[in-house]
Amino acid sequence: MMRGSLFVSDAGRSHGGFEYTASWNATLSLTGKNTGVLDLVLDVGLGDALSRHNFTITDFVRNSTTISMLLDSQPVTTRWTTTDTVWNQTYDNYYIASWGDDAPTNELIGKISPTMFPGLANFWYVELRLR
Repeated sequence: MMRGSLFVSDAGRSHGGFEYTASWNATLSLTGKNTGVLDLVLDVGLGDALSRHNFTITDFVRNSTTISMLLDSQPVTTRWTTTDTVWNQTYDNYYIASWGDDAPTNELIGKISPTMFPGLANFWYVELRLR
């Protein structure tokens, strides 16, 4: 089992310029060798933008530098982050994937999209952190 969080911001970047941000507690439970479920539970935010909170995981592969998986058949790649520069080391030693339409280069990690999460707009910033 892996735990972490999913953070979103309607600003398209991690910090500043937002009207909506939220964070969900994330639990990835493997049910087979490379299959499982990602569950999201709202932790803090101005309401819950997600219309779904459970996602099927297939093709899960983890090594020392990445996790790759299909989240409801869409590819996600996280990168092991020894030193988290986006959040002042709050998420050191997490596997992280992040993307945002207006995000600076240092906030683009791995492969993920807000469109994977029903309820989020395609330009929002999204960051999945697991360990």
